[in-house]
Amino acid sequence: MADTTADEAFYAELSDNHYSPLWQLMGGIGSEAKTNLVPHIWRYEQARALMVKAGEVVPLEHALRRVLGFRNPGSIPSQRTGATDSLWAALQLVLPGEIAPPHRHTPSALRFIVEGDGAYTTVNGQRVPMEVGDFLLTPSLHWHEHGHEGDGPMIWLDGLDSPLISRLNQYIIDEAGDPTEPDPAMPAAYLQGMLGKPYGEPHALTQPLVYKLSDALEALEYLRNGEADPYDDIIVEYKNPTTGGHVMTTISAYLQLVRPGVDTKSHRHTHSTVYHVVSGSGYSIVDGQKIEWTKGDTLAIPLWYEHSHHNNTSEDAVLFSYTDRPAITALGLWRERGDA
Repeated sequence: MADTTADEAFYAELSDNHYSPLWQLMGGIGSEAKTNLVPHIWRYEQARALMVKAGEVVPLEHALRRVLGFRNPGSIPSQRTGATDSLWAALQLVLPGEIAPPHRHTPSALRFIVEGDGAYTTVNGQRVPMEVGDFLLTPSLHWHEHGHEGDGPMIWLDGLDSPLISRLNQYIIDEAGDPTEPDPAMPAAYLQGMLGKPYGEPHALTQPLVYKLSDALEALEYLRNGEADPYDDIIVEYKNPTTGGHVMTTISAYLQLVRPGVDTKSHRHTHSTVYHVVSGSGYSIVDGQKIEWTKGDTLAIPLWYEHSHHNNTSEDAVLFSYTDRPAITALGLWRERGDA
């Protein structure tokens, strides 16, 4: 009894003086990465219906951004997370005549346009039309606003690294107020890094803001009959042509073709991935679970879950995806394990 009392007093003294004994903290840490988050799919049919209802219930002036986030069902109540531990996924809706006012934030953001026409986004003064299948960038601390001059709802997939930035206590937002007049459009060759400015102050933009679906599909078609990735079939990465690297510091993005009849091998890795179905249908086997998907659906696969993709139809399936691989690699934490 005396020893027990002495031990309790010792640990109480440690706690009272803000010490953490490491030997009490190491339990449950194994040899493999793990997360409490789970693979999950959000069906576009349901998500779209909720987005349309949000357009009726929530005025844009009250919301600033009418965004419906995809919260992983494995999240604990107090956990601020998104689709995965480090990646946010959501649908955003802008209705005709609306303008989402300018702001900027430390999280990097991407948009993949799902539905509608006649909308635009303005990033650091450059106005970019938004068309279905476009992949647009809003890098960290770039001012941006969205407007809709067309008809019908405009819906896109938002992808951000905000859960990661939140964990680092670096999430900052600045609001600018009124919409801004766009700057003169930069020549494409200049914006895409084919021409550079060797003097004076650098411009606020250093990479393309939009990647067209038609260009990516053309590249996939060119590669269709070549060597396939055993885990992703035919895949291309969206690149920053000015650096040759990933599109953003913490996020990489891809478009892949899963051809009819293809069953990819399974693998797992320490980065997380969010998939969005651009066209076609098929299924993925994730952690032994069959998850069927079709056009518009969004599938989150957190880190270290084994997964493979399958197209059992006679039509092509095209998937857009984004990952936190650049951040995980920069930290020296990237690993992969796959079928032989």
